Amino acid sequence: MNNNLPDPPKAVGNYTTIKKIGNLIYTSGHVPITEDVKYIGKIPNDQTTEEGYEAASLCAELTLATLSENYDLKKLTPINVVGFVNSSDDYTEHPTVLNGFTDKLGEYFESKATRSAVGVSSLPMNVCVEVQAIFHIDEE
Repeated sequence: MNNNLPDPPKAVGNYTTIKKIGNLIYTSGHVPITEDVKYIGKIPNDQTTEEGYEAASLCAELTLATLSENYDLKKLTPINVVGFVNSSDDYTEHPTVLNGFTDKLGEYFESKATRSAVGVSSLPMNVCVEVQAIFHIDEE
């Protein structure tokens, strides 16, 4: 397991990055921006599918950083992932982009989550991908 996670992002509006209800933990959408890296623009016009994959992988690392700031990752199970891809109207490789997120989760968890990959015409800050997720926590 690679624990070299980036710093968890802070909320930039009137919301929280994480919310626990019962044994479920919901994350807000995480975007591929750190102090060092910004994945901006539409796929495939401004970013390639491969760069989109890397962007989604960074979203996973940021999500894991947010989770690990509050919970022990070993007690978590991924349940559901919803990813939004800022893409051209004729783009169809959304699942390949979102594999970056779920492949990264696979480095930390044995169990796979359900997933939706959705193409959209724009995203906040013009990022190329945004991903939100739900996790189960075993508190026994």
